[in-house]
Amino acid sequence: MPLHQCSKVFQVSHSVSSSSAPYRLNDAQARNISGLESVLLLRRKKEIKGIEIKRSAPRRTADALRRHAADAVKSLFPDRRKDLPFSLNVFGMGFDLSQMEQADLIHLHWIGGRTLDFSRLGRIRRPLVHTLHDLFACTAGCHCPLECTGFHEGCRGKCPQLGTPRLFPGLPAWLFDRKKKAFGSIRSLTLVTPSRWLRQQVEKSCMFPGRRIVQIYNPVDTEIFHPAEDRQAKRKQMGINPEAFVIACGATGLFNPVKGGRFIPLILDELHRRGHRNIHLILFGSQEKSPNFPYACTSMGFITDARELAALYSTADIFLNPSLQDVLPNVALESISCKTPSVTFRTGGIPEVVLDGLTGLIADQGDVRAMANHCERLMLDRKLLHSLAEEGRKHAERVFSYSVIAERHAKLYEETLREFHARKTENN
Repeated sequence: MPLHQCSKVFQVSHSVSSSSAPYRLNDAQARNISGLESVLLLRRKKEIKGIEIKRSAPRRTADALRRHAADAVKSLFPDRRKDLPFSLNVFGMGFDLSQMEQADLIHLHWIGGRTLDFSRLGRIRRPLVHTLHDLFACTAGCHCPLECTGFHEGCRGKCPQLGTPRLFPGLPAWLFDRKKKAFGSIRSLTLVTPSRWLRQQVEKSCMFPGRRIVQIYNPVDTEIFHPAEDRQAKRKQMGINPEAFVIACGATGLFNPVKGGRFIPLILDELHRRGHRNIHLILFGSQEKSPNFPYACTSMGFITDARELAALYSTADIFLNPSLQDVLPNVALESISCKTPSVTFRTGGIPEVVLDGLTGLIADQGDVRAMANHCERLMLDRKLLHSLAEEGRKHAERVFSYSVIAERHAKLYEETLREFHARKTENN
């Protein structure tokens, strides 16, 4: 084995599902990178193959007290937005340092909330790679800042998500400073962003001065997410009119404010107003409300089976994605891999997947008329629809496939480990 080759890496995250980015990266490396053992190290393992983060008995007691303290702190913010996640990272969970150091390199993923105690990250005597799946690492605690740019200057001033506190108005800035100090204590930290858009956002933050930032996309399993051989068979099984134009919409929380689900009825109403009647809607994911649609609708609920999800994408003619903030959503990757073009808002990293006019069509955020225009265009222009579908599949295979993304991460691990040991040698 070459000197300092990375032979074992821990993928550290909260509990994951088979559709989550950490799971897919771990799976991609296991299937494509020989000589590298990639292991999921999780706060909650559940049914996923991996191991759980170890904690001592005293630390478990301390963590329980911290959890109650975090809940008490939240009560000081009665006006906080409850429809957006805000993690009080200062109350993180402990971990066993010796367990962490059983790997050559630690790859952090979803560590917000109570997954890890940030103040202890600097004690890990291994190089750390941290993939930022949202903006949590760059803020006082919010995951989706939306229009707020306070994290550029350290979250000073009033936080639009926490609202006006009863006490401690400077809490966001204190949380930001504490997190910055914790990240600053890490000797070797490389940041990975799954989109160019997120990299730009991270660079605007003052959280990581001087740190290396690498852009590597999340992977999609193109062997599972592939176009069905017979789309009509699935439509027939679902009772969908074979002549209908099928529009799919889906997200973990379809109608939460970040996913923009409120725009879906508006877009469909506009299409109905224009006289389009033969449309069938397929919904999947958690639905916090049940709006009235002017079209036939099949609601599939939350789907955990990847092959069933791939079949749904293949059933649809297009995928409608009105998301208002997203780094690199799985639905965008999965749909193009299944030759289902997206009609989407210009949001976050989505235009890096949905190449406007090549693999899908893009409208400015909130422009319902433009989204309806795009849907109508694809209903009438089957040649364009076919072209977008074909190019989307090629884009998925070329840029986001398991083999491509696994190789890029393996190369990053080797570079990071070599630099880590070179610095250790210089300091000795």
